[in-house]
Amino acid sequence: MDTTTFEVTTGGEFACADLTPHIRDFARGRGDGLCHVFVPHATAGVTLLELGAGTEEDASAALAHLLPRDDRWIHRHGSQGHGADHLLPLVCGPSLT
Repeated sequence: MDTTTFEVTTGGEFACADLTPHIRDFARGRGDGLCHVFVPHATAGVTLLELGAGTEEDASAALAHLLPRDDRWIHRHGSQGHGADHLLPLVCGPSLT
């Protein structure tokens, strides 16, 4: 089993980051198999999404609508809306295979 690690920075708001180049580079030349992607953080998630034609912006807007960054959340340490960050894994889990 081969493993790699890479870092993605999104800027703190709900954002989409295209992981395709990282995964493509890792998988290149390895033949058939499975690829498992894991995000080791409590306020991040990973999902499959067709990109382009505004999809990234729509996805970010949908997450902002589902999980408003205000003070409605019981989990309130940190900045305003941080409770929504901790609920993100309910919508976008921490891993995909």
